[in-house]
Amino acid sequence: MQFLEEEITQVASTVWETVLGISLVRRFDLPPAPTRVVSACVQFTGAWEGACLIECSAEFARRAAGAMFGVEPSAASVADTQDAMGELTNMTGGNVKALLPEPCRLSLPTVFEGTDSLTRVPGSEVVTTVVFDCEGTALTVRLLKKSPNGTS
Repeated sequence: MQFLEEEITQVASTVWETVLGISLVRRFDLPPAPTRVVSACVQFTGAWEGACLIECSAEFARRAAGAMFGVEPSAASVADTQDAMGELTNMTGGNVKALLPEPCRLSLPTVFEGTDSLTRVPGSEVVTTVVFDCEGTALTVRLLKKSPNGTS
């Protein structure tokens, strides 16, 4: 069992269902990486230091933006996609933060898109990876913790 695995599964499922009306189905395998990936990250500082990272295909991120802003996915701009993924990551991370030792602060989200499907947060190590099937595409939530020696 990974650190807070069941709690992260429940938090992510609740956020995506409530905000987007999209159900997440837990997967136990890592699917092939999409060609273009949207990654969003919030960081935790304080008594527990690390990050919450969400990754999905750029195509699915546009669908999420369309659902969030009430537009067709093809009409969702890059800014819409970044705003949607940032907000979903902020909500997910904020709920995870409530499970961590206090005091703990949450950063503003950072969102990026590219062809490199491996997003890294230097000086951290992955403590939890939860993968979901989300309407036929993968959505990955990772919890990272600051490495004791500061290297990854």
